[in-house]
Amino acid sequence: MLAAHAQAQQVTFSQHIAPLIYSHCTPCHRTGEVAPFPLTSYNEVVSRAQTIKYATGIRYMPPWKPDPNYKHYLDENTLTDAEIQLIRTWVDSGTPQGNPAQAPPLPTFPSGSQLGTPDLVVPMRQAFTHQGNGQDLYRVFVLPVNLPADRDIAAIEFRAGNKRIVHHAIIGLDTTQQAQGLDAADPGYGYTRFGGFGFNPVEENWGGWVPGTQARFYPAGLGKKLYRRASLLLQIHYGPSYTTQNDSSAINIFFARQPVTRYVQTLPVISPQTLTNGPFVLPANQVTTFRANQMVPFDVTLLSVLPHAHLLGQKWKVWAVKPNGDTIRLVKINDWDFRWQGNYRFTSLLRVPAGSRLQAEVSYDNTAQNPRNPFSPPQRVQWGESTTAEMLLTYFDAVPYRSGDENIVLGISPSVVPAPNFTNLSIYPNPASGGATASFQLKRPSSVSLAIFDNMGKLVRTVEQARAFGAGTQQVPLPLESLAAGIYFLRLETPEFSHSEKLIIDKR
Repeated sequence: MLAAHAQAQQVTFSQHIAPLIYSHCTPCHRTGEVAPFPLTSYNEVVSRAQTIKYATGIRYMPPWKPDPNYKHYLDENTLTDAEIQLIRTWVDSGTPQGNPAQAPPLPTFPSGSQLGTPDLVVPMRQAFTHQGNGQDLYRVFVLPVNLPADRDIAAIEFRAGNKRIVHHAIIGLDTTQQAQGLDAADPGYGYTRFGGFGFNPVEENWGGWVPGTQARFYPAGLGKKLYRRASLLLQIHYGPSYTTQNDSSAINIFFARQPVTRYVQTLPVISPQTLTNGPFVLPANQVTTFRANQMVPFDVTLLSVLPHAHLLGQKWKVWAVKPNGDTIRLVKINDWDFRWQGNYRFTSLLRVPAGSRLQAEVSYDNTAQNPRNPFSPPQRVQWGESTTAEMLLTYFDAVPYRSGDENIVLGISPSVVPAPNFTNLSIYPNPASGGATASFQLKRPSSVSLAIFDNMGKLVRTVEQARAFGAGTQQVPLPLESLAAGIYFLRLETPEFSHSEKLIIDKR
């Protein structure tokens, strides 16, 4: 579709490239965010045109690692083959700007929070200085929270103060005061701890952050508990730096407005203890593949999956096998990158019944052919918290299963986004059989994508890919041939917003 449009008309920044850049690149490539240069205007994009062409052509950017042919997730950020070709065509034709009036407006990005105004901000008490010695550092900061009563929490958002050195953060929750003792015994602000917090707090994984993570509210009825007079234990991994820099990060907390009936637990289910071909040792000059198997003792509902490894990681595949033999796909990463890890949130709540087995297959490349290998020549590597050691963990956000969870669709758009450019998305007829029509209104010209997903969040049909539409009422035929009867979701995307509508196909 995009290739046909590109052949029929000149590809311009305003009409074709700006919608892609503003949607897929600008959220990170703007002042104050993690990317090294901004992409917020025609001039900025043109100055990096060859870099953009190369980075998107090899799929290094956008940095979305899960295989979209295996499973889809909330906040997914990928370019299609047609969109990559569109960028290539634009660069090769001289990066024409086109009519600036046809360009979509630069999205309005929130500052200070992705979710709105927090109910509670818990900052580091003072700035921490990370020495420019080229070494990793895991530093724990004890952040007391004095509330008059326990509170249910709807969202937890970490805000990195210095994104150049903050690699990731893990937030623990404790009420025992043990962390205060460790802090007092370590000179300076906070205490250094490779591997956990130095003791077992009330909750080891109350929250967390990695670069590029989109903050989200928990689904209705789910959340976390924050105890009065608790302490948040903020463990920050400061990456190697050769310049001394300061960091002052903070945690935004949003109180639940609806009753929380189930508390989300973040659990490292896949670990070296579950390996079927351990021990976890990576010999030098070898590619080693480990397999893990963990039985699920009771019905559980999964919200997300977070695989974790270091520089030698190569491939990940995690799935569940039900007692009846059916497979539940969880995550597959074909080209692991330590710099881009994430908590991948499912588009629907996933029920994993009792007796199922969580399985994983993880490969590590400890050869000289791995450009990320920290040792030259390669050395034998074992488990450890430092970047040059290695890990194998898969975390899940989970709650006890409740009847009907598998029918809860969480959507496929961020929780808080700018006001939409479109209104009145509808499908007629609905239920449908042979075909239907999608109708929507645009307030201004924009690129629009339309796709149909099944009830498990899997893409089943692409209808439009970044097609330019004018302002006003639009109608697009929906081909439904060969789709089985059932519940689907039509996803409409513009560079500013995403929205889904339920589509029922009835073959009777």
